[in-house]
Amino acid sequence: MKVILMNLAATAALATTAVLLVADSGEKGCHQPAQSVTFDVGHNTCGAPGILMVSTPQDTCRLDVEVEERTGLPMTGDVYDGNVDLRQGDNWYLADMNVAITVGADGGTLPGDAGTGTAVEVNRACEVLREGEVLRLKCTARRADLANEPVSACEAVLTPR
Repeated sequence: MKVILMNLAATAALATTAVLLVADSGEKGCHQPAQSVTFDVGHNTCGAPGILMVSTPQDTCRLDVEVEERTGLPMTGDVYDGNVDLRQGDNWYLADMNVAITVGADGGTLPGDAGTGTAVEVNRACEVLREGEVLRLKCTARRADLANEPVSACEAVLTPR
């Protein structure tokens, strides 16, 4: 019975996602000047300190991302509909799909070269939040399978140059 309920819940989640994707498949309307910002990444529980560069063309709903791999942050991202202000953290996020992370026996994440643990495929999403004068990335990694369970979370502080 429990398995049937879990399968029904997974099917409902997939159906909801499909409806949202179809509804969101229309052309987004972004209206902002071209922007490019370089951030210093610090207080980083996702990886090491480093540099993140994000840019978006004028009036285009696209985010271009360059980030040092050692930061552990996603290497892609996107913008939401509307005006985008990269320095203020408005309407953009980082994300990547089907990334392998290593999980230890205690459920914590390990460096990829740790040699022990279990590899888990995850989807990661990092929300950009303004906290006073600071931009904070709050990242969550969820299993890439139907379970979609949270596997890990981390955060970093972005300081514009």
